[in-house]
Amino acid sequence: MEPATGIGRISLGRKRANVLLAGSALVVLALLIVFAVELSNTQANSKAAIKSRVHERAVLAGALVSSLFSSVTQEVPADARKFGGKTVSTAALNAQVGGNAYLAVLAPDGTVLASSSGFTKRASKDVANSGVIKLVQHGDPYGLGNLVHHGKTDVIEFAVPLSTPHGRRILVEGAAASVLTGLFSGELTHIPGVAGSHNLIVDQNDTVIASNVAAKPTGYQIVGAARVALGQASGDRNDRYYDQVPLANSTWRIILNAPNSGLFASVSGWNWWVPWLVFIAFALMALVAFVLGWRVVHSAERKLAAANMQLAAVNHELAASNRELKRQTAELARSNAELDQFASIASHDLQEPLRKVRTFTEQVAATESENLSERGADYLARANRAAERMQGLIQDLLQFSRVTTNPRPFAPVDLNQVVADVLDDLSLEIEGTGATVLVAELPTIHADPLQMRQLTLNLISNAIKFRQDGIPPQVTIGAELVKGSVRIKVSDNGIGFEPQYSTRIFRVFERLNGRTEYPGTGIGLALCHKIVGRHGGQIVAESQLGEGATFTVTLPIKQIIDVNALVRDDQSGPVEKEQASVSR
Repeated sequence: MEPATGIGRISLGRKRANVLLAGSALVVLALLIVFAVELSNTQANSKAAIKSRVHERAVLAGALVSSLFSSVTQEVPADARKFGGKTVSTAALNAQVGGNAYLAVLAPDGTVLASSSGFTKRASKDVANSGVIKLVQHGDPYGLGNLVHHGKTDVIEFAVPLSTPHGRRILVEGAAASVLTGLFSGELTHIPGVAGSHNLIVDQNDTVIASNVAAKPTGYQIVGAARVALGQASGDRNDRYYDQVPLANSTWRIILNAPNSGLFASVSGWNWWVPWLVFIAFALMALVAFVLGWRVVHSAERKLAAANMQLAAVNHELAASNRELKRQTAELARSNAELDQFASIASHDLQEPLRKVRTFTEQVAATESENLSERGADYLARANRAAERMQGLIQDLLQFSRVTTNPRPFAPVDLNQVVADVLDDLSLEIEGTGATVLVAELPTIHADPLQMRQLTLNLISNAIKFRQDGIPPQVTIGAELVKGSVRIKVSDNGIGFEPQYSTRIFRVFERLNGRTEYPGTGIGLALCHKIVGRHGGQIVAESQLGEGATFTVTLPIKQIIDVNALVRDDQSGPVEKEQASVSR
């Protein structure tokens, strides 16, 4: 009976070994599936991230081009005085036309009230068909129209609204194209990109205003397959990737396109195949290991030693494959990190010429002040202020782009301490305006500490800045807990805004008030919106014109399931409404 018992034990041992091998095979198969899905998602996300950076690059370039006209409205009051009389003479327009093709004063409906001698019937028809008048009629601070032929020269249609004692009027100017297109083309050449990238500005007729491509100069008409490709906002067409962004206050678009082979080099070709080859090798090694294990289980004892040696060799090969996989993963991460540096590099490179402009204008003002006329000194001061505003704009754009490209890890954040620190930073503004800030008890949440400080600073400083004349600002900050989230409300008694602008104010560069009335770049609330979005929350604005505004921020208390990060497990009701007056 002992032999039978021994055979039974061997059979039972083999069954157990077979079950163990089958279970191991299922586990390895599941791991391979998970690895394949994650690898596919990683490569897809990398390509999506590249497309997103191209779009952000287009938005940044569009903002920089638009900012070149930020000082245009400063001349509007002077023009309104010159051409705001009951009648406007042709002589006055001829005296003002300068190096441009023509000037014309129009009624709000587009009727020509007066024009310079160069304003032909063809020019009048071009202006009516370009859409530049509609831009001003719809409330834009200025309008840029199409590139059109005017005699032997090319002009760009430009219009600004004038508020006069005799009603609203529109000043239309045929600006010499050569003056503007050279400036725009210079800006386009500074946009980073891969070899073969084309950066264009085109009007609504697909005529090139400016470009960085010698083959497509100003006045080039885009036709054929290229024009069809521009019919969509973005995408892969004709082996190139296109992205386009409309330019504010104009009929223009900025178009960035690049060859797919260069743009997606980090996630195409061998960069795409190598991780999959490593994955296939890993799968083959796993299959080999399973086969060897099966043979070991069913081999005789005399072959056990040899099988163990083979298994050890397979394990060594698997370790080598894992090391190669880690190396490829690190290489992919490095490529992605280089792409993340784009916004920072672009912003720093753009700030350097601005610093030189400010330095030289300040030196001229200091050393040549006695030789400058009053008008020359005024122009010099304006140039310096414009450069200063551009520096602030670039710094704000860099801060905006770093919300997601350079985030800090989440950690417990005491919002009471955050508000206290922000109020300490704003103490001079609070004292200078006589502001009163009332703060309720706030919770501790899991968030990015620096970004919570940025969010709070922007909301409170806006509440103080947009105040009504003669009325000291009063800001109220309260909070309540709602189903695992905290709802924070920041209310003020400031100038408020019309309800239809409650979503527009969170766009980049969106301003409801003039720069001379309230300083800023129009990025603060867009930064708040992006920070809240990164934390998986929402921000909503409610207001009536002249009745203050309320900003409601909803954020999750816990970002991840981590026992050490949970600071209030039993909170379910509203936070106490007792408010402490903070006077600084």
